[in-house]
Amino acid sequence: MEDIEKEFLEAYNTHSNQIFRFVFFRLNDREKAKELTQETFLKTWVYISKTGAMKNIRAFLYKVASNLVVDEYRRGGRAKITSLDLAMENGHDFAVEEKESLLDKLDGSQILELVKLLPKSYADVLYMKYVEDMSISEIAEAIDGSNNVVSVRINRGIVKLKKIVSQKMKQNEY
Repeated sequence: MEDIEKEFLEAYNTHSNQIFRFVFFRLNDREKAKELTQETFLKTWVYISKTGAMKNIRAFLYKVASNLVVDEYRRGGRAKITSLDLAMENGHDFAVEEKESLLDKLDGSQILELVKLLPKSYADVLYMKYVEDMSISEIAEAIDGSNNVVSVRINRGIVKLKKIVSQKMKQNEY
């Protein structure tokens, strides 16, 4: 039991911030994200204490967190919408000069806001791949899919994201 407790504490220290960011990205509510992060680790502890050590605790944590976020949406705790228009009203200038690349103008938070416009299946894998730096196989385990499914979702998500950025540029939102 001591080894299991040590493994769990190590997983908490290593992954708690990542899980919090993952949940916060989906809900955009800091307090609810903290609550669901705690619940993720509680459920993981209960599972580990009953079944023993597991092969890939990181993927398991993401799976639990993802399920809790889905449950939260079902209970009606919808994410707070952050309006890009409101950001512009508050003085943020997203205008892109002719010679300036869009990606040079957008910062990470703006890109994450655009990723939130994607279907959940694409947004989740893009987040895990590019924000949390998870491997294709780790993502596959976290979503209960194959490596091929993950690769396809990443590629399709990027294509859709490019279309969204293109539309925003045409509408002069950036």
